[in-house]
Amino acid sequence: MARGPRIQTPELIRHVMSRGNGRMEIFLDTVDYRQFVQCLGDVVGEFEIECWNYCLMPNHYHATLQPRRTNISEAIRQLNGVYAQWWNRRHGRVGHVFQGRFKDQIVDRDGYLLALSRYVLMNPVRARLVDQPEDWPWSSYRAMAGLEVPPTFLSVDSTLRLFGEEKDPQVLRQRFVRLATSLPIDHTAVDRIRSSDRILGTGEFKEWVHASASRPPEPTSISA
Repeated sequence: MARGPRIQTPELIRHVMSRGNGRMEIFLDTVDYRQFVQCLGDVVGEFEIECWNYCLMPNHYHATLQPRRTNISEAIRQLNGVYAQWWNRRHGRVGHVFQGRFKDQIVDRDGYLLALSRYVLMNPVRARLVDQPEDWPWSSYRAMAGLEVPPTFLSVDSTLRLFGEEKDPQVLRQRFVRLATSLPIDHTAVDRIRSSDRILGTGEFKEWVHASASRPPEPTSISA
């Protein structure tokens, strides 16, 4: 059964994931990884999207994004399309690079955002590519942990504020690292993130999302 249209309501936080066609590897070397990060930065800047975190894996990528406008579908189409064209040219390939529709889950900030942040950034450890998340250079973990200069498009401060009102960023980074590496895994939250659920949150949150999606956009005022 075909899935319905995506909810385009702005300001909602979204878990976006896209996989290589037929699960093929879409990042073959350092040049590929760097090019995709550059494409991601260009798209979130052009489309006014806040990027909370990201993680690139050999055959897929994850990102937590918060669009300011009703443009998430257009933005990810451009991201995947620009990278796919570049990738095919570089590697002498033709055809699809990404598999079907990208995954887009709307996430309740209060109930799931911390679990999602951990899930995204611990992907390389779960896949046994590295022992510790800081050993994987193709995610936002090292920037969040203060181990390298973050890319300009990454909303480090927004993510760190999830860990309290403490003004010292080093304290917040320490809390971030502890959450990512030490606390017990919330398997229920992980199962929901891995599921095909389009909205992660309470029943009340889901009702609010659907109601907001059904409302017409606010009219734009025009000055005389």
